[in-house]
Amino acid sequence: MHPDPHIVVWPDYHGFYGWLCQEVEGLPEAVLDFDSQDPAQEWMWWSIRRQVSHMAWDLLMVMYRRCHTLLWPDGHIPTPIAWEEHRLGRMRDDRMLDTRLFWHLDVLLEKVKLGVEWATQVVTKVPVETLRATVSRHRGTPFWRQVIQVLPRGAWIDAQEPQFISYTLEASLWMLYYEVLTHLCTIQRLKRAQGLSTCVTIPRVGYLTLPEYTGEAASPGASFVPLR
Repeated sequence: MHPDPHIVVWPDYHGFYGWLCQEVEGLPEAVLDFDSQDPAQEWMWWSIRRQVSHMAWDLLMVMYRRCHTLLWPDGHIPTPIAWEEHRLGRMRDDRMLDTRLFWHLDVLLEKVKLGVEWATQVVTKVPVETLRATVSRHRGTPFWRQVIQVLPRGAWIDAQEPQFISYTLEASLWMLYYEVLTHLCTIQRLKRAQGLSTCVTIPRVGYLTLPEYTGEAASPGASFVPLR
């Protein structure tokens, strides 16, 4: 997001998808499923496969929750996944696609690509004024309080009820990009942990300007526990 609101730029979601495909191409199953449940290694709890599944879930669910009236004004919403079964609080798998249905890497990449296409459609077809005027209010977490500092505008803590955070859709679309880039960075870290080289140079933007999300800080990022 450009700090000058008069200069409108958007994430290159397709560029991100190309980087992701390069990083995971040809990886054997053992590499895709390598992880560690060590409490001191939180960044390794999700394998490369699960990182990709989370990216797909994040892209698809943000499009469904926040952009459905923009993408499908006629109300005919497609169902590449069972939306209700992938909502927080109802999920079989934590912030991932249902592992019983979506496990093979090529299937997960297809879902990521679909989310990328939808996000690109929103930022290229919807006027920026509409995106800036579309505001969503959510109960915040320490994580969201931490990461919104990377935005020059579009996200704020409620002055009267500080446990709530509001976002414009412009801000949400940028945070979505920063989120998937950070998980791509974690995929690279998981490859290095297995003695493998990485393929692309990821720009240090968004969360990746915070040392907690690059491995440069001793502590992990802030908690996802909702604020009360």
